[in-house]
Amino acid sequence: MNMNYKKSLKLITLLATALLIATASATVYNYMFLNASITVEGLPLAWAQGTDSGLSWNIQGATCTITGMKGPANGTKVYSDAVHITASANTTFNLRIVSVTGANTSMSSIIVKLYDGSNNLKGTLTVWTGGAKGSDLTSLSITNSETWRLQWEISWAYGAAGTVYVQLKVEIPA
Repeated sequence: MNMNYKKSLKLITLLATALLIATASATVYNYMFLNASITVEGLPLAWAQGTDSGLSWNIQGATCTITGMKGPANGTKVYSDAVHITASANTTFNLRIVSVTGANTSMSSIIVKLYDGSNNLKGTLTVWTGGAKGSDLTSLSITNSETWRLQWEISWAYGAAGTVYVQLKVEIPA
C-alpha cells in the first residue's frame, strides 16, 4: 500500500505539472502596434532678398540679417525694397519688436511698412519714434504664394551719430 501511495503521489504531481504547463502554453496574448514616421515641417513663411542696392542679406532658415542700412543726419533714408516675406500657405502672423538697442535722442524714427505685390499697404510698424519703442503689428493675413515687401524708413536727428540694432520677430500663432 505504501507503494501505491508513492505512485499516486507521483501521478498527482505529474498531472498537476502537466495541467500547469498546458495552462501556461494556452495563454493568448493580444498585441497592438503603432508605427510613426516624423519629418521636418517647413514654416509657411520665408524670407527673400529685396532689391535695394547697398544692402547685404544673410538668410539662414527663419532668420534674416540685413546689413548696410544707413540714414543721413537730419534726414530720412527710405529702403523701399529691403526684404521680402513669401507665403507657402494662407497664414496669419504677428510682427513683433523684440529689441531696439543703441537708439537714443539722435534716432528720430524707424518705420517698417509692409506692401503686397500690388503695392497695397498691409501694415505699418513703428519700430522707434519719440525716444521710445513702438507697438507690435498683429493678425496680419497673407495668402498662399503671395510676396510682401518690407520698406524701411530711417530718420536721424540733426548731428546724429552711432548705430542702432533692431531685432524683429515674425510670430505664427498655432
